[in-house]
Amino acid sequence: MKGIRSIAVGVAVLAATALAGCDAIAPTVAPTAFASKPAVRIDPTWQNTGGQWTFTGQIDPQGDPTDVVLEIGPGPETARTFNQRVPVVSGVTLPAPLTVTTGAIPDIPEICVRFTATNSAGTSLTTPLCFAHDQPSFAVDGVAPATHFSAPAFGSTVVLNGRTYTVTWTETEEGSGIASRSLQRRAAPYAGGACGAYADDGPAVTSPSPVDVTDLVSGKCYEWIETLSDRSGNTSVTTSGTVRVG
Repeated sequence: MKGIRSIAVGVAVLAATALAGCDAIAPTVAPTAFASKPAVRIDPTWQNTGGQWTFTGQIDPQGDPTDVVLEIGPGPETARTFNQRVPVVSGVTLPAPLTVTTGAIPDIPEICVRFTATNSAGTSLTTPLCFAHDQPSFAVDGVAPATHFSAPAFGSTVVLNGRTYTVTWTETEEGSGIASRSLQRRAAPYAGGACGAYADDGPAVTSPSPVDVTDLVSGKCYEWIETLSDRSGNTSVTTSGTVRVG
């Protein structure tokens, strides 16, 4: 009986040792990593130099090899059909700026472009950037446009014997271009050798220089204020000189 008991104990020890060995060499399975779709952006700026158009943006591939393409097509009037594709980068894995220059922009009234970025998780699209073909360049700027009145010039007083006058000025904008203008006439009573408090006199006009005025009233002072805005959202407000009607 002691011999049988010894054999049984030995078999149990061998079995336990074998099981422990299996646990020691069992492979560890790593969790599967899933890629995310890339993040891509197109800047609201462009540049045309000699028929070569440049567009910029940003790509974040989310760590997965990503291809980026510039898609080109007609504007909204034809439902933004993107029928041209220009490769930008291929296999990029790290966040980076995007720049592409192409001569493939069609000569049509309105154009739309967008970046598409594709990796193993799918494709991301930017919001289309649409612009008129006759606006060859647009760059974001932080400088407001400027108005310079020549008649009546800032700081001057013109004494007028009559009801008509021509207001003239120049506008300067070297960045994104003029977006809007508003010229507001203001009037004040003239008494005691001085102009009183000014108030708006009629609706503002949006016409460019010159502006002819034909309804001035004797015994009043007049000035004009132009509010000028560019396409980057910068605005300036400029006051003219004074016209006093005798």
